[in-house]
Amino acid sequence: MVFCYTLVGDFMLKKIIEKRNYIILFIIIILIIWVLFFNKKEIYMKSFEYYGEIITYKVYDDVDEKKLTDEINKIYKKYEDIDFENDDYKSLLEYGKILYYKTDGYIDVTSGELLDKLKNGEDYSFKSDIEKIDNIKNISFNFDNIIGSYATNEVLSYFKQNDIKKFIVSENGDISAGDFYGKGKYSVSINDLDGEVLDIAYLENKSMATRVKLDEFKSYMVNPKNSKKENKYEMVVVIANDNLTANMLVNSLYLMDIDEGKKKAYDYNAEAMWVNDEVIKTDGFDSYLKN
Repeated sequence: MVFCYTLVGDFMLKKIIEKRNYIILFIIIILIIWVLFFNKKEIYMKSFEYYGEIITYKVYDDVDEKKLTDEINKIYKKYEDIDFENDDYKSLLEYGKILYYKTDGYIDVTSGELLDKLKNGEDYSFKSDIEKIDNIKNISFNFDNIIGSYATNEVLSYFKQNDIKKFIVSENGDISAGDFYGKGKYSVSINDLDGEVLDIAYLENKSMATRVKLDEFKSYMVNPKNSKKENKYEMVVVIANDNLTANMLVNSLYLMDIDEGKKKAYDYNAEAMWVNDEVIKTDGFDSYLKN
């Protein structure tokens, strides 16, 4: 009888274990289904068109989508119409003056007339009015090179104030990346003029800006220091700690000789790459690339 009882007990125990395993398996399947289909994290993704640029935001933090969209629009709209009585435009004007000295005159917001003349194929001997910048009525301004990055930086400041950390922004191809949403970094391709991928850059809490040689006239091709259009590099790429620095450097390095550009990049703890018949990089540029 004891022998029979043991057999029966083992049989029952086996059934209980099998049942428990089925229950555990069922729970695991339910959890997988829930993770795959019901627990997908919503990503905020929105594109904005301002100043002739397309600016796309992807945010991986939980945000109020309507509120964030309204705030971004509000910031960009402030700079749509030039109004020097407006405090925001006064700040932009002051920033333009700072850039003149930071870039040794390669970025000059008083070069509006030079830009117009070169667009029309006319010769013009430009003389900077940066020291007369307060006399705005007699100055033709050119904010094309700075207004987009300046407004985007204001949006990123709003992100910081509101604890929005996980994001990537594309401003007409220039990239600003915050914290990565998982393990690793954001992968950003560096393409040549034919769309071929030259390299993959990995970014986190960094910004990358690119300028390329085009037949189309672009304001970043205007050199205020010699009153000429410059188009001597196939591509210039800069990686810096923030979007304002990346934009400032790429616009000025596009006009500089490479040795001068290397020194300027070093001064701002940035890395740069020049593409022509050969590719020239600052010493630390490869540290951002795929091995």
